[in-house]
Amino acid sequence: MDADERRYWIRNCQGFRVDGPEGRVGVVEDVLYGQDPSEPAALLVRAGLLGLRIEVVPVDAVETIDPKRTRIGLGGGAVE
Repeated sequence: MDADERRYWIRNCQGFRVDGPEGRVGVVEDVLYGQDPSEPAALLVRAGLLGLRIEVVPVDAVETIDPKRTRIGLGGGAVE
């Protein structure tokens, strides 16, 4: 996946399942933008067994994006 395709899918990943090294983390609730409104800065992830916890995951922590399976893979240490 090239950089443009990655940016596209980061911007459009609401509803994607998020997996970390230990398994399922949650589901992308929203994409957050920083000072540059054209570049996503973080993902708001609804996490936990019942989805009651909200985690903010920096975009830099995203290692893989699988649009066909609607999945995002995080690197180690992304979510505590």
